[in-house]
Amino acid sequence: MSASRQAVWRSIRVRLVIVYTLLILFSLQLIGAYFVRALTDALIHSDTQQAKNQAQVIATIVVPELTDSKGKGSQPPLLAASPQLANGVVYVLNPDGVVRDTSTGVALIGQKRIDSVAAQTLVNHTTAVAVHYDPVSDQHVLAVAVPVENQGHFLGVVESVVPVQASYVVMRKVTTIFYTGTALALALATLLGAVLTRTIAQPVVEVTRQARKMAAGDFSQRVAVRSDDEFGELSLAINHLADGLQDALAVGARERERLRAVIKYMGDGVLAFDANGVLMFKNDAATRLLAEALADGRGLSALGLYRKDLLQIRGDRAFVQPLGEALVHVHVTEIRKEDDQQVQGYVALVRDVTEQENLQGARRDFVANVSHELRTPLTTIKSYVEALAEDPDPDTRHHFLDVVAEQTERMIRLTQDLLLLSGLEKGGRSFNPRPVSVQDWLHAAVERFQLQAKAQGVDLSLQSAHHPAVIGDRDMLDRVLDNLLSNALKYTAYGGSVELRSHVEKDVVVVEVADTGTGIPAEDMPHVFERFYRVDKGRSRKKGGSGLGLALARELTERHGGTVTIASQLDKGTTVTLRLPVAVGELT
Repeated sequence: MSASRQAVWRSIRVRLVIVYTLLILFSLQLIGAYFVRALTDALIHSDTQQAKNQAQVIATIVVPELTDSKGKGSQPPLLAASPQLANGVVYVLNPDGVVRDTSTGVALIGQKRIDSVAAQTLVNHTTAVAVHYDPVSDQHVLAVAVPVENQGHFLGVVESVVPVQASYVVMRKVTTIFYTGTALALALATLLGAVLTRTIAQPVVEVTRQARKMAAGDFSQRVAVRSDDEFGELSLAINHLADGLQDALAVGARERERLRAVIKYMGDGVLAFDANGVLMFKNDAATRLLAEALADGRGLSALGLYRKDLLQIRGDRAFVQPLGEALVHVHVTEIRKEDDQQVQGYVALVRDVTEQENLQGARRDFVANVSHELRTPLTTIKSYVEALAEDPDPDTRHHFLDVVAEQTERMIRLTQDLLLLSGLEKGGRSFNPRPVSVQDWLHAAVERFQLQAKAQGVDLSLQSAHHPAVIGDRDMLDRVLDNLLSNALKYTAYGGSVELRSHVEKDVVVVEVADTGTGIPAEDMPHVFERFYRVDKGRSRKKGGSGLGLALARELTERHGGTVTIASQLDKGTTVTLRLPVAVGELT
């Protein structure tokens, strides 16, 4: 296809005509389909009603004939003797489907006739109607079957079969007339659309011409405003655009200066080099970072930015470099034009990562704590396994195996908590939010710990009314309650109680776990959410605690946009409070 022909098809005038014509065609087709369907239903309904009336009349007439000992008496066939009584073909069938009388003569009397319409009426004793095409007569026929009843007794069926080809002929003629008119209407609409779209598209052509001139830098001309409609507004807008672009160019220059100022005073150091690796610009942060290096004559070499290495960079390069007592991260990127492979220069971003290194130190401490927590149960397991090898006594062996199993379970809990915390921090733990019923969530948690509570002699109860749902990950929410209820039961003595209750405060669901346990000393309260922190370290280890439960509960709660707080009095009990946002538009 030539370029000129492609341009014609891309023209807005051609596309407007096509869209305009298609809309009219769609509308006419929709109207035509509805009209033909309505006409067909009306004609067939009229034929059906007439056939039903005829069948009902004949059903009344042939009652004596069907009552006469089911055809074994002296009643003569009425329709066979007087076929002019029926329009079309009428069959009178006994309850077995045998023809008792028909308007086609006596030849079919006594034969079994069960078509779909008659069979339906014989089985259901209700009126049945069907239209089908008869290939023998090349016509559409309407079959109507009505039941014949006398004093509540089913006597047979009257089936009337009448031709309805005349109605289909009428519909075919109407359809032909409609499509002929549609073709004429489309031809006129296309012609009229071509004229109208030419008028509509002309202002667009003028605006396009002016836009191209403006793109070339010519702001001297303006588009003539020919009307006060949307196209007139478009012409005015392009003229205003031309007036504003000159101001925009000046504003752009000022913005570039502002960007330069931002780079100059930003917290990270920025160094710009030309294609030969010569320093062209450095902001204040870079100057401060390099002050000591410049003072002792090292210069950029203190950052590891040697010219020979800089010129070999392809794409970008990042590395960490010590600078005095600080540690800096250097990221160098080469600059190329989008349409040119030639290097235009280099930009280096220098960031002080000393604080991040301190965080790494904290993580190393964390690893040390984990090692310490694992060493104790491993040492215990090793000692008891060695003892098992030396002591064959069954009772002693059983006791030692229980201790080994307990310590193994403790390490499993510890590693599971660590893996979950690590997954939350790294984003590796999938978060599947969905509406969670507060009642179901709390009730399930109580059921999980009810047996443990009874075994410890602790009363575990639930007080919760109907609340709105919360949005969250059900597995994570279960983990939060499991940690809180486990802690509450662990530090509540025999005869004590643990109560799980909830209420709503505005758009927040408040869940409380209150126990009557040993409580927490005031000096330990600021540290209870720290990892591996224990109030009574010896007692906590004896009970199998890892010091991660509350830290994990806080991480999971904050992941759901909520908060967790704790209140406690020594020897009186502890209350942990969760606050979770209500799910918008969701109710339990």
